[in-house]
Amino acid sequence: MELDSLKYVWRTLGSGPAHDKSPEEIRALLRQRSKGPVEKMRRNLTGELLLILVTYTPAILFYFLGFEGKLSGIGWLFILLLGILAVYFYRKHRILKAMQCSGCDLRSSLRQQIDTLKRYTRFYIRAGTIMIPIMTILSWLIIRWKFPPAPGADLFYRISGMPWWQHPLTWLLLLIPLTAGVYFLNVWYVGRLYGQHIRKLQDLLREMDEE
Repeated sequence: MELDSLKYVWRTLGSGPAHDKSPEEIRALLRQRSKGPVEKMRRNLTGELLLILVTYTPAILFYFLGFEGKLSGIGWLFILLLGILAVYFYRKHRILKAMQCSGCDLRSSLRQQIDTLKRYTRFYIRAGTIMIPIMTILSWLIIRWKFPPAPGADLFYRISGMPWWQHPLTWLLLLIPLTAGVYFLNVWYVGRLYGQHIRKLQDLLREMDEE
């Protein structure tokens, strides 16, 4: 039964007939670099990690080196977020690697890993959206702390007389469309990099169950 499943996977991934290959040969071929959905997701994950590093590193250096170091707290927020993303990428990489396990039962392993991967992608969308208002609010608090109003200023001046880039209304007007835009961008982004490949694996699993 497992040999039949392996042959079916091999044919589905577009690698030609497998009836004349042994189970060991098929497993070896499945572990090679291919155009299969799992390998594509692994390459997308690597590219995504590099993109995050290229994007976050200049931002971190900007806040550490600029403003005389007063806004280094925002830089630490980016470092914290980068650490959270690193854990997320590591765990997702383990899931994708487990999908190519040569000694696992193909159907049960594939079903379990698909469910786990779907949960991770949903988490990515939700957490990636929630982090926008969290990071924005924390950044505003750090800016207000490092650039306080003049001593003795009354409450009216503290609210209306502050620079526009410190005013809470400015941040709020930017936060609402930014959060909504990031949500829809995350939905498209995750669907592009992972969603379509997960659907291919689901179709593959469904067809295998019907065999």
